[in-house]
Amino acid sequence: MIRVAIVGGSGYTGGELLRLLLFHPECQVEQVTSERFAGKFIHNAHPNLRGVTRLKFCALSKLAACDVLFLCLPHGRTMGSIDDFQALAPRLIDLSADFRLNSAQSYQRWYGSEHARPELLGTFV
Repeated sequence: MIRVAIVGGSGYTGGELLRLLLFHPECQVEQVTSERFAGKFIHNAHPNLRGVTRLKFCALSKLAACDVLFLCLPHGRTMGSIDDFQALAPRLIDLSADFRLNSAQSYQRWYGSEHARPELLGTFV
């Protein structure tokens, strides 16, 4: 069983990912973070999951190590904390735009700002 956690699980992307992972036969969702909903049941943000899970959101500071960490943060937030996330899991899957492009020049062109960790661009699929 693959132990997974989702960072930023209260938004649309995090909710859809959670819905898919809860029914995946090889995954065990252990934690889902949300600063706004910390301590509250998942169904407070995602009513469609009422009765599907009894998981509660936790604060990012309470996140424990896992096998795969999914990052569903708003644009610009993942790259600033990537070292902390890499310390928690051997595999990261970033669903934001932070590591979508392969070069710092492309990032600058499309997003109008410099990338905080350009050496990591091109290392994500």
